[in-house]
Amino acid sequence: MEQLSALAPEIKEKLKAWWNGCDTPPTQAFAILKRNFLRWWNGNNPVAYPQMEAAVQPSPVKAPSRARSLEISARCAVSQALWGEGNLTPGPAEYIAELTARLGLNSEMSMLDLGAGLGGPSRAINSAYGIWVTAVEAMPEHVKVGMELSVMHGMAKKVPVTLFDPQTINLPAKKYDCIFSKEMMHHVQDKKRLLAQITEALKPTGQFFITNFTVTDKGKGSAAVNAWNEADGQPSHLWTKDEYTAALANAKLDLRVSEDLTRRYCSMIEDGFRGLRKNMDHLIAAEPEPERQSDLRRALAFESNRWAVRAEALQAGNIAVIRFSGTNQIKAEIR
Repeated sequence: MEQLSALAPEIKEKLKAWWNGCDTPPTQAFAILKRNFLRWWNGNNPVAYPQMEAAVQPSPVKAPSRARSLEISARCAVSQALWGEGNLTPGPAEYIAELTARLGLNSEMSMLDLGAGLGGPSRAINSAYGIWVTAVEAMPEHVKVGMELSVMHGMAKKVPVTLFDPQTINLPAKKYDCIFSKEMMHHVQDKKRLLAQITEALKPTGQFFITNFTVTDKGKGSAAVNAWNEADGQPSHLWTKDEYTAALANAKLDLRVSEDLTRRYCSMIEDGFRGLRKNMDHLIAAEPEPERQSDLRRALAFESNRWAVRAEALQAGNIAVIRFSGTNQIKAEIR
């Protein structure tokens, strides 16, 4: 890994500043992790600490075979090294199952996952409740890999992954018992249109379940939002929690719960970085081609910087992760 430090010195410096500059209580818990990560980043062996052995580890991602690895982009591979197989954002299967536990889902129902990524959350929901999930994703490459993973897990029919455009999608009327979206809507510019489509597509007593990044009053117009967009590579059209609440009401969706998940989300980011070194070592060891190894290291630099910037904004209170859930009509109870 000694070559990693030569890839992007400016990103390395940003990471060092972040790891050493935050003093909020959740960040102080990173002390051991910071030392190990930076030692690895610079090509040194990490120091073993008992606390690290007791830490909760994310679900590992298996290194793909050479043939399969060439079909998966470097960023997809690195994202899965961070968050587990099939995931592009934090949130292992047990987290998804816990969040959706009170929706009353079962195998007789159907769900739509808007912005499914590689389909990991959709497959976790299907595994937990047997519900049929239509997973739609805006990135063609993610659709291809996500569908391959559904086939690999025997879920090609129960969790198909298909392409959609969140700006123009027209959903079928009254088709779904539940519509789910995980950290996708902040990329959508015309959110009001998409929320109207959700209302149209839900059955009369259908439920919606959305988790998303929101900008706080502190974060409005802040440098943190500009840094967020710059690091992400695509703009986020961030709304406040109140803007979502108003838009949901205008779309005739009954909001029953709005819950701040920011602290837990930050903990999942910590967990992802704890398992990163081991998973990246496996990925690089499984790839014999130097060019592909370089791609993986560049992707590691990009994703590490992106999530460092995101974590900093979340820790500082400029951005929050909010869960919005409710019904099409006031009948089903969600707590």
